Amino acid sequence: MEWYRTNKVSHFGNYFTMARSPMVTLIIGVIIAFSLPSLSNAGSPAVFILGDSLLDVGTNNFIFQTIAKAKYPYYGIDFFNSTPSGRFSNGLNMADFIARVVFGESVTSPPAYLSLFFGGKYSEKRLARAIDFDRRTRWKRPTNGFNHVSLVGRENPAMGVNFASSGTALLDINSAVDQALPISQQIAHVLFVHGNLSATIGSWKTQVLFAKSPFFIAVGNNDVHFYALFRAKIDPDEYVDTLIQTYNDTLTSLYNLGVRKFGIVSVPYIGCSPLMRVTILGGNCSKTANDLAQQLNDKLERLLWDLRTRSKGMIYSFGNTYDIHHELYTYPERYNITNVRDACCGLGRFNAMTNCHPLATLCKNRDEYLYWDVSHPSQYAMQIIVEAVAFGGLRHARPINWSRLVRL
Repeated sequence: MEWYRTNKVSHFGNYFTMARSPMVTLIIGVIIAFSLPSLSNAGSPAVFILGDSLLDVGTNNFIFQTIAKAKYPYYGIDFFNSTPSGRFSNGLNMADFIARVVFGESVTSPPAYLSLFFGGKYSEKRLARAIDFDRRTRWKRPTNGFNHVSLVGRENPAMGVNFASSGTALLDINSAVDQALPISQQIAHVLFVHGNLSATIGSWKTQVLFAKSPFFIAVGNNDVHFYALFRAKIDPDEYVDTLIQTYNDTLTSLYNLGVRKFGIVSVPYIGCSPLMRVTILGGNCSKTANDLAQQLNDKLERLLWDLRTRSKGMIYSFGNTYDIHHELYTYPERYNITNVRDACCGLGRFNAMTNCHPLATLCKNRDEYLYWDVSHPSQYAMQIIVEAVAFGGLRHARPINWSRLVRL
């Protein structure tokens, strides 16, 4: 497996995190400044990200009522300047590694959509401070794995927008548990950005931008979590069919806006997370969660195939994170991981009685833990997962891998 690396990666060091807070018109400036001159020959001029806490880079920091926030230590201990940016990780998360697949090294996820607003006002000075207007390297062919992070002094956000919100689910009622943005609301935000761009740079250029830019989506994890945690009485087949119908509506809405490149993240092997284990008397994995995740993934992959056959120009890559997550859990020694049961940061049984916070117990050897907190992989584990689906073969990404998707 070309993506596999036996040597442990180094920590992504403590660097300064750059503040970002102008309104949504920022994305127009970003795209005009960087993308439009080369839309005709760019592999991927921008990247757009939707989903849940695997991809959230701070959206929930701007939602007052939401429960799920990662804006306090020890979150981000291995991020730039040890800053708790809102990522449910000790450092970089899936969205950051996706950005590197698209643009190469030295970038992180595009800014969170809600960070583009600042008191409802737009400031060109604030835009200039938040965005480096020097032209960046447009495209680097992906390597067979990530290099050590470049020693830059600050975060370097990729071009595009990140709409993901921790707690997001396919069903609005499930998103309401954490008061997160449901996937339907994220689609509404994409529509808003599309309208802003169409009014500013024109409909044709916006269509080209959306057609050439990959849209990565990770959602469904919380729908599976809540079904297993709350011992839902609904028939699992009926429940999964409802989730698939919502997923179909989501992808169809994006396709109708001109999106053609879809990077889909399967529901991982989530039944063995510390969160699930702590709810079971014997501390075992949740078979209900793992079985439901597998069932949802199977139907999701069939949905993608069906959509492609009847949707002209649609390209997709189904990232099978379930299998690589299962491999990390089952054969941790292959990856120099020593603990797959406990959260690195937390309290109580499996360190899963609380989420990570300043008073929690913090492990020192973070790269040896599969889980950072009650349900999210460590930065090290997430890097392995993304490398597998980005650069691996058909076992982990179908019908093409993510690096191929972004080059098309």
